Amino acid sequence: MKSYAVATWGKWLEREAHEETSADATAGRSQIIQLGTTAVGLLRLDRFETHLQLEQLFIVPEHQRQGIGATVLQAVISEGRSQGLPVRLRVPRVNPAKEFYSRHGFSVVSETPERFFMERVP
Repeated sequence: MKSYAVATWGKWLEREAHEETSADATAGRSQIIQLGTTAVGLLRLDRFETHLQLEQLFIVPEHQRQGIGATVLQAVISEGRSQGLPVRLRVPRVNPAKEFYSRHGFSVVSETPERFFMERVP
């Protein structure tokens, strides 16, 4: 995400990013995505009464384009569907992941100069 943050806001706050990720992991809000015994990514999904909020879905570059992110995303979509809840997310405009989410049924519901806000209804 560093390159997308720099492209969008002109800077990357390394310490803050590390502290937030550590706090999320400690609080149980983030899950490490594993392929066998290898950590290949990170998922943070916040659950609300009205929707599921996909805050982070990162796959390390050497494991991208292998279907791992799609498998994790489909599990999130299935959870939302089973609860009758939409799944929402935001993605920086400079991040090509917008196309990934569009392929999985997400639509842009609003936008800012920096981000697209997307949703997939059950």
